[in-house]
Amino acid sequence: MRKHPVKSSVLLVLFLVALTGCGVKGNPVPYPAIPAIKPVIEKMEAVSMEEDVLLKWNLQDKNGLISYIKIERSDAGQPGNECKDCPRTFNWIGQIKVKEEKPADKEKRELSFTDTNAIKGKTYNYRLMLCEENGNCSEAATAEINFK
Repeated sequence: MRKHPVKSSVLLVLFLVALTGCGVKGNPVPYPAIPAIKPVIEKMEAVSMEEDVLLKWNLQDKNGLISYIKIERSDAGQPGNECKDCPRTFNWIGQIKVKEEKPADKEKRELSFTDTNAIKGKTYNYRLMLCEENGNCSEAATAEINFK
């Protein structure tokens, strides 16, 4: 009986692979838990200025998840003629970059934005969208103002 060197080499390699395992490197590891403290917007308010609307709020982001905040506005109509139950269409009017390298910036911070395109005599709704670095955004807070 004649031996086949290639056939026996292949069998030897398969035998060694079977002895060393199927390639499993360890037990499965669960995904990391979602942080218990999510970013929070507190005390959001819209204030009438001379010619503009000033939005002010406090951001608390202890885990440093938020990269930027989108500011959006919806025109609710004229005072006394607003449609309170109508669906709102929000349009982007600006954004603020909030992700900084300094650890102190992860604590509560006071932020603001000035809407220079507001028209006197209208009622506006403003919405803040908290956005992560990967582009995922979620609604955080809203405020309404009758701009006089």
